[in-house]
Amino acid sequence: MAVLTIKTDGQGDPVRAKSRIVVLGNQETTPWSKTDCFTPVVSAPVVRLMAALAVRNKTVLKQGDCKNAFCHTALPEKEVTIVRPPANCPISKPNTYWKLNKTLYGLRRSPQHWFNTLSKYFREIGLRPTSHDSCLFVGTPVPGKAPIYVALFVDDFVYFSPDSDVEQYFEETLASKVKVDFMGQVDYFLGILFDWKRHDDGSVSVHLSQEAYANQIVESMGLSDSVSSPTMTPYRSGLPIDCIPPVDMSDSERAPLLTLYRRFLGMLNWLTISTRPDLMTVHSLLAIATTKPTQGHLDAIRYVGRYIKATADYGISFSSNANDSLESFLTFPLDDSIPNVLKPTAFTDSNWGPQDASVPTYKTSRQVSLNETRSISGHLVFLSGGPLIWKSQKEKRTSRSSCEAEVKATDDCTKSVQWLRNILEDLDLLPPRPTPIFNDNQAAVIWSNSSSTKGMHHYNVRENAVREAINEYKEVTVQHIGGKVNPADLFTKEHKSDETFRNLRDSFMSRRSSGGCWYDRTPCTRASHSRVTFSPESDRPVSAGCY
Repeated sequence: MAVLTIKTDGQGDPVRAKSRIVVLGNQETTPWSKTDCFTPVVSAPVVRLMAALAVRNKTVLKQGDCKNAFCHTALPEKEVTIVRPPANCPISKPNTYWKLNKTLYGLRRSPQHWFNTLSKYFREIGLRPTSHDSCLFVGTPVPGKAPIYVALFVDDFVYFSPDSDVEQYFEETLASKVKVDFMGQVDYFLGILFDWKRHDDGSVSVHLSQEAYANQIVESMGLSDSVSSPTMTPYRSGLPIDCIPPVDMSDSERAPLLTLYRRFLGMLNWLTISTRPDLMTVHSLLAIATTKPTQGHLDAIRYVGRYIKATADYGISFSSNANDSLESFLTFPLDDSIPNVLKPTAFTDSNWGPQDASVPTYKTSRQVSLNETRSISGHLVFLSGGPLIWKSQKEKRTSRSSCEAEVKATDDCTKSVQWLRNILEDLDLLPPRPTPIFNDNQAAVIWSNSSSTKGMHHYNVRENAVREAINEYKEVTVQHIGGKVNPADLFTKEHKSDETFRNLRDSFMSRRSSGGCWYDRTPCTRASHSRVTFSPESDRPVSAGCY
């Protein structure tokens, strides 16, 4: 069949019309297994890592697009495929069929064939895939020159090298093997808008956002004309999501609600994992009701849509100027004793007990579900002045104390840090010192760094994994930080205070339109930018102003 598509830019405006002949792979009769068809794609954290590494080297990411990618690979002889021509095909006689010579779009194994072909070309140039992400390539194609880094997503890729001669060699060599468009500085990749800035001191910064996609979500929810405010949050006051009561419905009654809810949740997911860490907690809570949503859950997700409408251009930033980075502005403890090395910094936190902090008394009581009592843990990993990895999730089993909940959160954060360190080791960029993890629970910090206590004798596996990462492998350190300056608190609860939520969010996120304000540190009176910073020693406000 013929597929007609309108391609859009980072603002959601149409830029070109595209026509493509595709095969109806859903009608293939060969019983391919998942392994036969699996093809990796680069993950969102790796794309952010590429941006962070580029600005650290005071350069920008560049983008390439392989044209008619799947048509480059010949279909293997053993995969004979006969198809009917598209309806009303002007070059095919009636009752004739086509035998495919190329791996056209639509065939279930075409993506794998293409990936193997392009990977072979990269290896011939001198690049190798990293062992922890097969879509991230690194190599030194020009002896004696700087390496080049490439991240691949099907037929689109981003790349950079500290040496422009290496980039030119890569472009010329790849162009001799496959038809490719090199589009220069990346502006729009995987639905993410990249705003690059070069500053007078030679530093480089970039802001990542998804304004066009956010507006598309708002329109899909029917909220284009709804009332929203820049001071609102994703949470409805007094209506915690995990306290929404279940409703008995038949499958037929719930079906329309289920379809709509899953559609909205899926759209929200891509925004959450790409550039909007402020939506991670509310998305995690809403996802729990995926199988049996109620009208209350649909109202809650539409309220999130109103928040998205008010904050459509919010995103994250990375900067090569360490002294002016987000970390120093928040007085994050940094180790500057070793120059010119990566210094990722992690923060972790967990709540304990129900979201509404309910405490039963002899006058009032209510039935509390098991889901409500399970703690929400979250963590945030910074690099090059911006958030690189974030996560929020409910624990699978109720913790018996706040210490136990915080230890679980520290373990989850340790796993994310270990993944990042493995990637950096593959790129020959592993920091020489352990990555600091900051937690605001003193008992969990002591627990992670010392021996067991009587109250935690029942808890073994997770804390041993954290202690091994600290003592045996020297991968992390666990240190204490004041609760009011812990940005990971954003991922652990529905904040009752709108001001607290905004302060936490604005400590590491900003509007696309306000990039100059953040980078130049010029005075700003806009209400949406005002915030308070705290001293980690006293937990008291020490300054107020615009970030």
